[in-house]
Amino acid sequence: MTGTGLRATLRNVVTIARREYLWRGRSRTFAISTIILAVLATAVALAPTLLRAFNELGTADKIAVYADDANPNVDVAAALSALLNASTASTTGQAAGQPAQHPSYEVSTVTDVAAARAAVESGELKALVTLSRATNGDLAFGVYSKLIPYERTAQIVQQAAASVAITDRLARAGIPPGDQAALFAPPTFDFESAAPSGPGGAATIEEFVGGSIVGFALTIAIFIAIMVYGQWVAMSVVEEKSSRVMEIVLGAARPVELMSGKVVGVGLLGLTQYAIVFIPVALAMLLQDRIAAALLGGTGSVDLPVGLSVPLLVAFGIFFVLGFLLYACLYAGAASLVSRQEDVNQVVGPLTLISTLGYIIAVWASTGLLEMGSTAIQILSFVPFLSPYLMLSRMATGQVEPWEPVLAIVLLIVTIVGALWVAGRLYAAGVLMYGQKPSLGTLVAAFRTS
Repeated sequence: MTGTGLRATLRNVVTIARREYLWRGRSRTFAISTIILAVLATAVALAPTLLRAFNELGTADKIAVYADDANPNVDVAAALSALLNASTASTTGQAAGQPAQHPSYEVSTVTDVAAARAAVESGELKALVTLSRATNGDLAFGVYSKLIPYERTAQIVQQAAASVAITDRLARAGIPPGDQAALFAPPTFDFESAAPSGPGGAATIEEFVGGSIVGFALTIAIFIAIMVYGQWVAMSVVEEKSSRVMEIVLGAARPVELMSGKVVGVGLLGLTQYAIVFIPVALAMLLQDRIAAALLGGTGSVDLPVGLSVPLLVAFGIFFVLGFLLYACLYAGAASLVSRQEDVNQVVGPLTLISTLGYIIAVWASTGLLEMGSTAIQILSFVPFLSPYLMLSRMATGQVEPWEPVLAIVLLIVTIVGALWVAGRLYAAGVLMYGQKPSLGTLVAAFRTS
């Protein structure tokens, strides 16, 4: 291609991309979806603080304890209160050992079982816990409540009762309260990973767990981008084809230029939406402690989430763009084979399945259902259609050598070039095909025609 031809091609691609970007970016659907995504994502980022605020604004659940003649060797009401509220604090992001300003549970001792049962039935009490002695001398507990046995509160009460029973058992054995804590003190446990620690690698268990969570979140972000923005590209192709606008556009631009412009325009719009959503989410994550301090009192600091690192963010940006380009080109080529929006999902179904497969494998590996360091995961992380998901997950947990992400990126770029060629041939023939059902025969015919 001559210099003049290349400039003309770039000019057409830029013109089409600008038109696609502005047309979709000015739509009410884009504005509403961006606002909703930003609000929801920020709410998720602030979930620990919001849960704590909601918990402190709410009314504490009241639980009564009836000990009768069990004569426990521990203050059951105080112990249950401490254990129940400590459990609630851990689920709302409150620091360990920090006293609750507004406890979620109020535990008191009662002497009238019948009155307490009536209070449970009227809703004044959440539960009545009764104590007695079993034949072996251990404490036995009974719970009278409207709670379902597998509800969270019921489970917490059962766990707290177990701790109280153990404390009473140790006291009866003559072990002083000060020595009881030492019996259950966890041993020193050092974990040394034999896996390589590549970019964004984890050095401690906390960083490994944090990296798994971060990798899981980034994988979801890429999956959503490919699904949503890939569908945008496909729908845009079918919309113009069904309205016959494409036939007019093809008079001024080649099919490959039209396809490239659509992919670039939608891709830039997707990045714009992600940037709009990402900024408040990033601020919410970085300022989480300070926001919590302002709402709930105390002091706060600014720290990066555990497991998040600059190399990992750079890799996320690269895999985000390349993963989108790979799938978007193929989505555009496949969508050009149909002329009705109802047929889009059918023709792009195989691509969606492949993308979903990579996402599911990455999620299973991040959550421990699959071994992250297994040979199968290592091999699959180099497969271009899966690498945007799996390589990020491996990087987040430090399961890569420094050269592995580089090789995965090179393979991804080479595959994008091949996908662009395949999609270009499909697009060139498909945009002028009308009334044919999407099938393997349609695909073969499109290749032969182009």
